[in-house]
Amino acid sequence: MNSLKVIDLCKTYIINKRQNNILRNINFEINAGEMVAIMGPSGSGKSTLLYVTSGMDNLTAGKVDYFGKEISTLTANQMSDLRLDEMGFIFQQMHMLKNLSIYDNIILLAYQSKKGRDKKEVNDRARELMHKLGISEIAENDTNEVSGGQLQRACICRSLINSPKMIFADEPTGALNQQNSKEVMRELNRINQEGTTIMLVTHDMKVATKCDKIMYIEDGSIKGNIDLGKFIDENSFKDRERKVSNWLMEMGW
Repeated sequence: MNSLKVIDLCKTYIINKRQNNILRNINFEINAGEMVAIMGPSGSGKSTLLYVTSGMDNLTAGKVDYFGKEISTLTANQMSDLRLDEMGFIFQQMHMLKNLSIYDNIILLAYQSKKGRDKKEVNDRARELMHKLGISEIAENDTNEVSGGQLQRACICRSLINSPKMIFADEPTGALNQQNSKEVMRELNRINQEGTTIMLVTHDMKVATKCDKIMYIEDGSIKGNIDLGKFIDENSFKDRERKVSNWLMEMGW
């Protein structure tokens, strides 16, 4: 199957013996090569959906078919290998190991992978990614010696080092200023146009406007979605933004 397919997904937490339904009967499909944004009010279940869909959190009921693999049937080790080799992750909080350089943080996941690449291949891939994202000059820097935008671009390099089928991004621009946010979205759009599927959670309308589709979640259910098509260049941005703004008002955002 050349897509991620979510069927009747439910996620429930038990808190103080009370059942808390975070996600209720979620159904959607993301085709290979698409870039899809998840929006909705705080507490609506956006991040939980991202974590359950990517197998970082367990589902309560339903099914997630990840390009032909039903993740709820996988063992913990199989799921770990799938996340390492076929998924990439970018978070708002840019978690990197402080005792390693930027470059070493990027290559670490590839050295742990079972894809069987030799170290030269991994090193060449890391240098190529850093060059593409314009951060070659910070390779040997510590994580506290670079800007937020540079660090997030390094996190994108790390997410791509094992050539994943799909990237899951939770508020990837949430901790960045407007200029750094633009730079990061430019890279995510380029990566997507090169073929990597992306699912991202965002509260930023400008970020969502650059995605192919937006799904709106409220109270744990998908309330609506909008298909924008591929974002090709900045000339189309204002029209797309207007369309998204009107749609979000209809959704009650």
